Amino acid sequence: MAFSDETIEDAWRRAEGKCECRRSSHDHSYHRCDKWLVREDRGRETGTGAWEAHHVSISGGDTFSNCEILCWDCHKKTL
Repeated sequence: MAFSDETIEDAWRRAEGKCECRRSSHDHSYHRCDKWLVREDRGRETGTGAWEAHHVSISGGDTFSNCEILCWDCHKKTL
């Protein structure tokens, strides 16, 4: 499964360039991570702005509502 460029762009705008993770297991206590991200650092595993588009649910498909923008630290914790 892979998101379209359009879906990722829409999710990036919704996230306003910040990590959308709200998982309590990631030490956010249900608050949004809000780490600032750098658009050009998508897919990089290092760097302060590294991020990835992530499926909220594996069975949810490649839709906008199933796409979340996560900093690399939060993304790694979901794997």
